[in-house]
Amino acid sequence: MRYRKESFLIRLLRWLSVAALLFSFFAIVWLRSSVVSVEYSLSRLEKKEADLAKEKKTLVAERANLLYVGRLEAVAANGSGLVFPDRAKVVYVKRAMKQEPYKVALMVKGEAGQDRR
Repeated sequence: MRYRKESFLIRLLRWLSVAALLFSFFAIVWLRSSVVSVEYSLSRLEKKEADLAKEKKTLVAERANLLYVGRLEAVAANGSGLVFPDRAKVVYVKRAMKQEPYKVALMVKGEAGQDRR
């Protein structure tokens, strides 16, 4: 039998195809492990989001309890000295639409009891 000598190009292609198969195998394994890692991270973040949503609900309820008018009246009535003011003693301050500088004048009382500016 006659042994046929393989050309250099055929041997090179054979080694390159084996190398390409090994490379693609390891690339697929790496890709799958990366996907699993991302899934674990996503699961951890979803759990953290659920925990934060629970904490937000608790804080909103606590805030509503603290701002409840009946509770404020009860705390004021327990001897802290807070009372509702008379309507005659309430002063309403209008807010100016545009900011203007304050006007200040110096009042000096004269000798005869008259004010001078």
